[in-house]
Amino acid sequence: MKMYFVDMKWFAKDYAAENLEQVNIESIVHDVEQIREALDLEKPLIMGHSIHGTIATEYVKKYGDQVSGLIVVGSPAAWGSASYTEKAAELWATASPQRKKLQEENWGKLKEIDRLTGKEEASARYNNMSPQYWFNPEYDAGWLWDDMTVHSEVTQHLFTKVFSEYNMFATPTRIEVPTIVVLGKYDYVVPYTLWESSYESVPDFKLVLFEKSGHTPQLEEPQRFDEELVRWLNQKFE
Repeated sequence: MKMYFVDMKWFAKDYAAENLEQVNIESIVHDVEQIREALDLEKPLIMGHSIHGTIATEYVKKYGDQVSGLIVVGSPAAWGSASYTEKAAELWATASPQRKKLQEENWGKLKEIDRLTGKEEASARYNNMSPQYWFNPEYDAGWLWDDMTVHSEVTQHLFTKVFSEYNMFATPTRIEVPTIVVLGKYDYVVPYTLWESSYESVPDFKLVLFEKSGHTPQLEEPQRFDEELVRWLNQKFE
């Protein structure tokens, strides 16, 4: 198996500023197709974590005939909407008092974070919300941002404009390729409750919930993640 790891424009070191009003789901999906063409990939599996899994899903809606399967990890099926806010609030209400207390203490540091930009801002804000991102509410994820480039103006546009009022299944576009969605039970930013166990528009659909993971199951439960993914791959593609 050969794997390609590709940074989208908001993480690209050589990103050239552009008119962000022209950056939308359609243009981002086109970027992904350009990547596939540039790498000369024929029927690859496409995989994305967090918002990138949502982007991968949108790509497959349009270019499903170009891929053989879809892997989605910790990704929102809804974002920036009343439905998302309701689901997130409901799940956070079930969090332990200790987790809630730690998050409340972290909120007091926001003024310091607001003065930061780029990678420093992204890393600090991510760590500030560790109680909502990780099974271990005190996990220090700062190392994940080492050597990263983050274009804050683009990520802000992505989450507040591009995916505002987003609903993955608002229109029943069929996804014909085998699809697996992996979610963490303790992910309060992307609640597993945003997803259903099956969809008519995705006939070959599997959802796996990790009981000791938050937003990043591949890091929090790596052995089980590998086992689940390899099992699915063997079932679908051998």
